[in-house]
Amino acid sequence: MAEHSTAPVSELRVEVLEPTSWSRRLSITVPSERVRRVRQSVSSKIAGNVRLPGFRKGKTPASLVERQFGQAIEQETVDRVIQEAYREALDSGEFQPITQGQVEHVHYHGDGGDLHFEVQFEVQPTLELARTEGFQVVRPADAVGDEDVDSLLERLRTERATLHSLEEGQKPDYGDLVLVEITNLDETAEGEAAEASEYRFELGEGQAIPDIEAAIMSLAPGEEGEFTVTFPEDFADEAQAGQQQRLRIRVQEARRKDLPELDDEFAKGLGEFESMEALRTRVRGDLASDATKRADAAMRDALVQQIVDANPFDVPQSMVDRYLGYMMGDAPDRDGNPRKRSPEEEERFSQLRTIMRPQAESALKRMMVVEHIAAREGLRPTADDVDARVEALAEQHGRTPSDLWVELERSGQMQALEAEILEDKVFEHLRARNTVEQA
Repeated sequence: MAEHSTAPVSELRVEVLEPTSWSRRLSITVPSERVRRVRQSVSSKIAGNVRLPGFRKGKTPASLVERQFGQAIEQETVDRVIQEAYREALDSGEFQPITQGQVEHVHYHGDGGDLHFEVQFEVQPTLELARTEGFQVVRPADAVGDEDVDSLLERLRTERATLHSLEEGQKPDYGDLVLVEITNLDETAEGEAAEASEYRFELGEGQAIPDIEAAIMSLAPGEEGEFTVTFPEDFADEAQAGQQQRLRIRVQEARRKDLPELDDEFAKGLGEFESMEALRTRVRGDLASDATKRADAAMRDALVQQIVDANPFDVPQSMVDRYLGYMMGDAPDRDGNPRKRSPEEEERFSQLRTIMRPQAESALKRMMVVEHIAAREGLRPTADDVDARVEALAEQHGRTPSDLWVELERSGQMQALEAEILEDKVFEHLRARNTVEQA
């Protein structure tokens, strides 16, 4: 339910309504005497600048000026009164809008009466977190096993594979790269079969349905055949799910990977390792670091979400819109104008924004909670905090602190570093006051 209050502001009468915690509607009445003074000022300004036939500049009778420019005088009077009254109401009420005020319901008949209007805007929401302690969260496991190390090494090995063409008559298998030509032999709505299309992909990576992959693996390069394939019931295109098609498939090319051995030579080829053991040690360390970060992030998200759930609040829609623009790379052009899109692109973009809006709102709530706790508990990073973090990063990457500092400043990453420190301090504070169990 909207809250409201009335406050005298100079000569103005201002009623403040709060439809939500983050929006304000000002109902402003400007007394007739003030409107009259502004109108007189506007009329005098126009009279002093116009030149009508038979009169010297600035000497045109007021009655003639009114008759000739009355409508323009009325409009400028209303505009000036609203602008000045709105600014005065904002200053007196110490409001800090985060959106442009939307003026509505202007009532003024030019009959010497009061001028009334309403203006709505959004403000930075004020959080009141009644409960931030006593929660219980589970931190996911972050152990790294030998199979994790082996999997990453195998991926490195695959990335450095060389390719060779299959021998004559040899048929492709999972893991082979194929170039195939596929023709849909079923007639279309126009009564004609579709033209052949070429596809290049790796077998076994899920880029083609199982029946098509099986058909390809029955053909050697240069061979073709006709097949009836059935699309899976859970196929992404619902119109094709569970349906059959007759296809002509021709394998034009098939190449197989030659994988290097995982030995000391392979490790040296990566540029900074003397042995396979040194590579395994680095891989295990990197995986452990990543797993720790993921587990900490999951724990932090779960804890903040519990705080949000226990202290419900709304987020201004203007903040959500701006954050969505940031998430989707929808920044205005250099002149501040919206990006131009075709109607089809705009429709897809609108649908995507609708899908992502709940995610944006949730992310904003988490950020606002962290910021609020940091301000309330005095946890903002100090210069010493930033210096210590830069020195730690410099040592980790074999750099001097001064060089790293300059790089961070030039690249605009210093602000992100300070945000990271702030978040770490907030969660250190929260972790000491809540229960975190290890999975």
